[in-house]
Amino acid sequence: LGTEFTLLKGRLDGSLEWFYRKTSDMLFFFSVAPSNGYNGFYDNVGDMVNHGVEFALSYKLIDRQDLTWSVDVNATRVRNAITKLHEQHKSAKVEGYEGYSSGTYFYGVGLPLYTRYLKSYAGPDPETGESRWWKDVTDSAGNVTGRETTKEYSQATYYLGNNPIPELYGGLGTSFSWKGFDFAIQTSYQLGGKSYDSGYASLMTPPGSSVGYNFHRDVLKAWTADHPDSNIPRWQFNDVNGASQSDRFITSASYFNIENVNMGYTLPARWVSKVSILSLQIYAACDNVWYWSARKGFDPRGSFSGNPSTASFVPVRTLSLGVNVKF
Repeated sequence: LGTEFTLLKGRLDGSLEWFYRKTSDMLFFFSVAPSNGYNGFYDNVGDMVNHGVEFALSYKLIDRQDLTWSVDVNATRVRNAITKLHEQHKSAKVEGYEGYSSGTYFYGVGLPLYTRYLKSYAGPDPETGESRWWKDVTDSAGNVTGRETTKEYSQATYYLGNNPIPELYGGLGTSFSWKGFDFAIQTSYQLGGKSYDSGYASLMTPPGSSVGYNFHRDVLKAWTADHPDSNIPRWQFNDVNGASQSDRFITSASYFNIENVNMGYTLPARWVSKVSILSLQIYAACDNVWYWSARKGFDPRGSFSGNPSTASFVPVRTLSLGVNVKF
């Protein structure tokens, strides 16, 4: 459902839309014990719903014969939830949600798709600097009665992570033209959402049997007897659980990106018409100009799953110069 409008004698254009999409019998991977001879299979496991709102506005700040300047903004907010799972796939109940785990995700009724399923980091032991994780304390009937810390990673409890889908995402832009000169800039942004920073986790892994790897400078902030308040565990050779997978490496997926800047000059028609040319424009453009993220060096663009695809492909900055000629 949506509406489009034009106000202020055409200077303001906009649209507002609400969307709802239900996916039935979605095909997904279902993990099984490797003792079966295979680790999983695809099955039509259940239903899912996406719904939200999006809007776009464009306003002409200046609209004259030889001078125009406009700005535009758009934003989208989407919510996602699994609404149905077949009973045979409800193999676990975590924090009140029925579903199943596959890899580092838990798929449960009422939860967003790609909800993380990780152990929870409790910080280093203030006395020894060893890594600690949270684990549930249960009574004789198996009911959870509380939580306590453990230094044994294998004993830690798996918990549900944060929603990987951002609260809001969209773009901002502006364009300007004056007597043949034109300039435009387009940006994109994302507010909220959580992603797993696997690159940072790798750089924070203590050295072991192999050497020659790079390390993040944050290892210099690790726990020491003189610095016991650090949230980074002690830096110890062959500490196999020093950077084990946990919510320690879940970080904000917020970012702001200047995607494109272009400028140009169109020669007056009275000049180019003398050589039978309708128009001639000289231009310069730059893509992926500048990028900022909540964690410096982390790039969550292109994925709502919490696993950025930029580990294998990162947008590069490109500069283009050219001439457009119309005859």
